[in-house]
Amino acid sequence: MISVSFQFVGFLLTYLLHTTHAAKNGSRAGLGITLINIGFGMKSAGGVFDSPGASPGPGSDAVPEDPNSHDFDPNSVSSSGSDVQADGFSTSEWFAYILMIVGWFILIRSISDYLRARRHEQLVLQSPDRGLPVPIIAEGESPERTV
Repeated sequence: MISVSFQFVGFLLTYLLHTTHAAKNGSRAGLGITLINIGFGMKSAGGVFDSPGASPGPGSDAVPEDPNSHDFDPNSVSSSGSDVQADGFSTSEWFAYILMIVGWFILIRSISDYLRARRHEQLVLQSPDRGLPVPIIAEGESPERTV
């Protein structure tokens, strides 16, 4: 929760100060959720992160006063000055999708690492011989005083 609430600063604090597998993987999961949130924010911003001279895209809320009063010639449109590519996606949308994909990979990886550590812990706790079967006695120590 701290890693998600304080975003990158929270991730750094929780990751550097972790003492358990749960804390380490929790901070990594928080980073993944933060990247996903930032990606969704960039995607739903509707061109806020685009170049300053770009016109509003189809997802924006800018509505012209009279849509029929605009004289549009499709042959005079050039792609210079705009970051919209041939397939209709702007570079900020591509960056948003990349952030979301990386965030999901980090989130899924942290969950699987945590589950793997828990499974390993359960195997160690269930094993009948968790230590050596013979006590190690130091020189000069009597066997009655060993733990």
